[in-house]
Amino acid sequence: MSEQKLPPEVQQALVEYENLRNLLAKVETELRLTESELAEIEDILLNLKDLPEDVELYKSIGHILIKKKKDDVVKELEERKELLKVKGQKYKNQVEILRKQLAESEKKLKDLLAKYGIKVG
Repeated sequence: MSEQKLPPEVQQALVEYENLRNLLAKVETELRLTESELAEIEDILLNLKDLPEDVELYKSIGHILIKKKKDDVVKELEERKELLKVKGQKYKNQVEILRKQLAESEKKLKDLLAKYGIKVG
């Protein structure tokens, strides 16, 4: 049965389900990116720990490199790390909520399909 012939109630439930599914995918992608950047920063911090204090470090800003003190670089990375931890937790919470909402939306959609006697597959 084409989507055009579905009852409005079913169409609305289907749109809600698809929107939630897309939003969940987007948030999961953001979570993976955040976790990846966090792991990279932790690796960099671990490597910086073994370097002498007077080492010359450079930070890329656009198309130029700026000389920075090790302490300043470590401080910036630690701040970014804390920000990413907060963002990561926020995304984890959103994923959990969206998964619950998606399960509820899927149940509602299945119930409506059964109510109207619509077979899927």
